[in-house]
Amino acid sequence: MFSFKVNFLFLIVLLLFILAGLTEKIIVGFILVTLHEIIHFLTAKKLGYHINKIEIFPFGGMAEYKGLLEMQPYHEIVIALSGPVFNFILAGLFLMLKYFLAIELELLIKYNLVIGVFNLLPALPLDGGRILRGILVTRFGFKKGSYFAAGFARFLAITGFIINIIALFRGTANIWIFLLSFFVYGAALKEKRQIIYNLLTYLTDRKRYIETIRLKKVMVQVVAGKIYLKEIIYYLIPDKFNIFYVLDDNSQIAGMVSEAKLLESLFNIKNRDKKIIEIVDRE
Repeated sequence: MFSFKVNFLFLIVLLLFILAGLTEKIIVGFILVTLHEIIHFLTAKKLGYHINKIEIFPFGGMAEYKGLLEMQPYHEIVIALSGPVFNFILAGLFLMLKYFLAIELELLIKYNLVIGVFNLLPALPLDGGRILRGILVTRFGFKKGSYFAAGFARFLAITGFIINIIALFRGTANIWIFLLSFFVYGAALKEKRQIIYNLLTYLTDRKRYIETIRLKKVMVQVVAGKIYLKEIIYYLIPDKFNIFYVLDDNSQIAGMVSEAKLLESLFNIKNRDKKIIEIVDRE
């Protein structure tokens, strides 16, 4: 069920802006951020995905996707890009209107550019972070790609905080950078904590999904036989059917393990601590 929520921090910022006589700016910002998230929603729906929740924060919006793990990585990239592209298009349109009709539209142009550029920062949960994760998941699998993207976001947040501390002693610090650093760090930490939960939910659904496959692209990987089953699942590529060729101690192919066999063994309690070489289909 879809829900739209305005975070209480945004309400506090809204109140502060109103008290400071900046009502027009905060309303324009709220409308543009909401439109930005609606574009994400419409793009996701067009590609066959569903957004459970949209929440508006002081620095932008966050969308919570259903079936994120089943999402093809390049679809996540397209959905993430749709918001900033929309803002850049709006900025261009307002710029043309200003030029040809001599209308004062500086605020709309500036805010669209700020929202578009800010969201392209490669830090989860911003759009740029989701683009980065989409690229990494394709190469390294969901867990490793997500961990790296979340870690990089925390690195950027800490870096921004330290730089602003240095700027504080020079009298050029910006309170918004402090708040943004805390926001990105907290959100990235939350993303990291949810990775394992999302993965377990995905594996349960994936086992049922495999039974209905009619045609699917294959991801073939080579893996050392001494690796445990519970470790292999982190290397599954979500949008493909995974097949592993298993190497023995002499680096020779001992056999093959399909994704279906891997999940079947994983959900059998007796097999969870087995090494992958113990369940290979011998050639």
